[in-house]
Amino acid sequence: MTELTKRKILKKLELLVGYLKKLRQLKKEIKNEKSFYSDFKIYGTAERYLQLSCQVIIDTLDLIIIEEDLEKPENRMEQISLLYNSKIISENLAKKLEDIVKFRNILVHEYGEIDRRKVYKNFISKMEDFEFFKKEILNSLEKK
Repeated sequence: MTELTKRKILKKLELLVGYLKKLRQLKKEIKNEKSFYSDFKIYGTAERYLQLSCQVIIDTLDLIIIEEDLEKPENRMEQISLLYNSKIISENLAKKLEDIVKFRNILVHEYGEIDRRKVYKNFISKMEDFEFFKKEILNSLEKK
């Protein structure tokens, strides 16, 4: 892997760390699930930083595919399969990424009617998946 691509990936991961920090801070401000639904500032902020975190992952996967000179995938699910089949990401990460991509598509394409329960569920549960992604990618970069 070229140094330029490594730097780009590390920059993406730095952004992810910043977004996760903001999400954790926001999580501390939430009293309960009901307060999440009723406060548009909290809900909107969580939704935006979750979307940005998902996008960092997608951008990072794109960089890896380009760097590894893999065939261009038709869609995001094919992107994940391609990286898994090329032994670049683990099966565990691939499963987590499928859920993340599905959630990102909801945020991006169903913005007018997003189920706040889905946003809350992902807000509470997905931060560990983002951390797992970061760790696996960093480990992969150390080997190259």
